[in-house]
Amino acid sequence: MSARRVAAVLAATFVLGVVTPARADPPARPRLLLATRDPFSGLPALKARYASGARPSDDLPGWALSYLVSGDESFARRAVEQLRTTHLPTKGGSNLYVPYLNWSLAFDWLYGFRGFDAALKDRVAGELVDGAQRMLALQSLANPDQASYHNHTVRELALAVFALAAVDGHPSVEARAAPMREKTARALDNILETTDLVNPEGGYHESMDYMRITWAPLALMAELRRTTTGDDPARRFGVFRSMGPTYLYKVLPDGSTARDDDNEFPHLDAVDGVVLGYAVHRFKDPFAAWFLQKSGWVPAPSRIPVLEFLWQDDTVAPRDPASTTAAELPREKRFPGIDHVVLRDGWGPDATWIEFSCGPYFAKHDHLDTNQFQIYHRGNLALDTGADYTETESPHYLGYYRRTVAHNTMLVYQPGETFFWGENKWTAVNDGGQRMDSSRFWNSVRSLQDWRHTRDLWDRGHVEAFDPVPGRYTYVRGDGTGAYHPSKVDRFIRDLAWLPHARVLFVLDRVRSTDPSYRKAWLLHGVSEPKVEGGTAARAIGQGGTAYGEARVVTFEDGQGRLRVHSVLPLERDVITRGGPGWEFWTPGDQYGGTWGSGQNWPLDPAEGGPLPEDPYLKKMWLTFWGDDMQKLSPSNRRSVVPGSWRVEVSPKAAARDDVFLSVLEIGDRGAAPFRIDPIAEGKGLAGAVVAGEAAVLLATGPTPIAEGEATLPDTPSAFLLLTGLVPRATYDVQLTSAFAPGVPVWRLEAQANDAGVLETPWNGKDGRLRIRKVGTATRSQP
Repeated sequence: MSARRVAAVLAATFVLGVVTPARADPPARPRLLLATRDPFSGLPALKARYASGARPSDDLPGWALSYLVSGDESFARRAVEQLRTTHLPTKGGSNLYVPYLNWSLAFDWLYGFRGFDAALKDRVAGELVDGAQRMLALQSLANPDQASYHNHTVRELALAVFALAAVDGHPSVEARAAPMREKTARALDNILETTDLVNPEGGYHESMDYMRITWAPLALMAELRRTTTGDDPARRFGVFRSMGPTYLYKVLPDGSTARDDDNEFPHLDAVDGVVLGYAVHRFKDPFAAWFLQKSGWVPAPSRIPVLEFLWQDDTVAPRDPASTTAAELPREKRFPGIDHVVLRDGWGPDATWIEFSCGPYFAKHDHLDTNQFQIYHRGNLALDTGADYTETESPHYLGYYRRTVAHNTMLVYQPGETFFWGENKWTAVNDGGQRMDSSRFWNSVRSLQDWRHTRDLWDRGHVEAFDPVPGRYTYVRGDGTGAYHPSKVDRFIRDLAWLPHARVLFVLDRVRSTDPSYRKAWLLHGVSEPKVEGGTAARAIGQGGTAYGEARVVTFEDGQGRLRVHSVLPLERDVITRGGPGWEFWTPGDQYGGTWGSGQNWPLDPAEGGPLPEDPYLKKMWLTFWGDDMQKLSPSNRRSVVPGSWRVEVSPKAAARDDVFLSVLEIGDRGAAPFRIDPIAEGKGLAGAVVAGEAAVLLATGPTPIAEGEATLPDTPSAFLLLTGLVPRATYDVQLTSAFAPGVPVWRLEAQANDAGVLETPWNGKDGRLRIRKVGTATRSQP
């Protein structure tokens, strides 16, 4: 246990008084989410808000709060009558935390009302404690030191935390509640500690959909701890101050949310209203206020309506992020822990949004998508494909949606590789992708100690370099080697170089397989059928595929956006387009050890639900997942999901252990004139392209940072030269020789690479042979 956590537990134990089963002096009330004197939600400020015309919600906690701030006992009588004539639900899942929270607030806020008689208090307190006891008996909370940072666990814990805080000191239940209260404090401490591993600066590991339903109760528990104990988790854990900023980067220009992982509803909903309201209330976030009040993307009312009054702050003026400069609001953001990187060129409806993912596997709802990227510009141009799983696990989910083949990353196909579901209860098909060979892939990291003990399983990838230079470029390097089984992959490094002014993204992949016969396939998924330029004549290859040898450009379009993919490496390549009806979700291998091509299409589960499939294999899958008593498929929640229909696969023609892939992605508007992009493919240790009027970009293609390299540059005008993959902080001699005077430099520079191994210099587009050579050893970076 860390020193921070020991101190927190001791503080919570002391303040909450859990050493003895009952308190001599019950705590002063009201205290849940407000206090007589509080800088954020003090009663004087709430009374002034009420006097100005604002009103709490028309529901149980809203009536209780209206009584507190107005003194009007008719509100209290109405709330007490509801408590008297209804009961808390006892059947259901983790979503029960909301009614228990509402009753907990009402119990606390009405405690001093003379009409809230002792017998009713005892009955309500008993129901609250019974609910907390049921939650703490669940496997997810049985050991508080293993309580995972997972959407179900956090909601289950919130139910118990609020119920036990509400009844604190109440004589009829305190002896039973006190030990449970200490247990919930330990569980919350464990989850808070885990946030520092997973997302200390925001983002989330289970998707934006699960983020909101986790962060809403997490924020509420933090505020509850602050108002009841004085211990403020938001001052110690970065996840809380990062909640609002996460929306800035993870919400796309059309108001939808990032599609990474199990995002079954990629739009903002009423639960996001809770999280954004917290960011306004606690951190005075003007951009969160804009999302709530001006964007038109967040429905009203909030999932917990009383918070709209409790957390309202009219002094926070909404600010449209589209009105900011890059100096005010960076267009690039790395989320440590989950290691997602978001690249934008603005926040208006015509802005470009790119996400790159190369982090550990932290929870069940993660996908096997290390080193994947997604692109949005006036349409979905490169997307995470597949769609919502009707019952969590489904044939489509297991055979395609969560698998590597559904994402914009790399396949390395090893015949006979084994993938399985759950505790090896079902052999999954071979997609050629990232490993799925442990039951822990249906679980979540449970603590920092658990992480250390199982790191070889979870730690699948990490961002090695993140080098943003606003308005010029951003360079990112991700190492995804650990995501693949070591029996087939020795190396998978992906480099991205982003030119925001031109909206051009360079993607370089260096892949080494253990056997040259293992087929490698670079994937990019889109919505509509792509158009292919250059190369040999089209050749149908079956399974929805058409091959074009040495094709130069593949174009995807969606909405008003267009993506032109310029293939530079490998020089000798097969470019395959695949998709269309019956082949949208094709996986290359089967579950019996077959070769590439032995697989099948895994169609979406029916959105409306319905009977189990007649196919005996698919039916057996469903029954294995959910039990022999399963009778039908439930309706799906996948409304508004864009599942994709087509993809492009790039594979080397010749078998080799080492392969380099380089694609230059030109992002723009449908119908716009294309950029002039001149590829540079046959250098010595360097490859890239010149984007006319913008930059000459050269990336090192070897397995280690380059010491010497050469490339021939065209006479294409550009503003700067960008070299990546150099030895960090080393000094390089860079010179250009002309074809008219071989060996005689016509331009020369000696400069140092930065900490990311990047060197940038002004460049006017001279043609000739560019040579680089390391001439000085790396020096320490300056603080």
